[in-house]
Amino acid sequence: MNAPVSFPIPSAAQQCRAHIAELAGVISANAEIVALYAETGDDVGLEYQMRRLILHVRAAAATFRDMAEIENARRAESEAA
Repeated sequence: MNAPVSFPIPSAAQQCRAHIAELAGVISANAEIVALYAETGDDVGLEYQMRRLILHVRAAAATFRDMAEIENARRAESEAA
């Protein structure tokens, strides 16, 4: 019989950081495409990619706020104990 394998479960804050890192990659790619559309004068593509860029930045900011809230609650809990 094999020994049970344990998989560490990342904390909520770690999951938030990983999500922000993933979004940063998407934001970077969007920014490159925005620059390309701006250079080539494709205003339709530029507007579309700008909207996508803004949505991803907002998602990263919201995730950061969630992470800060989680971390503040964790600190308050540990100080109360």
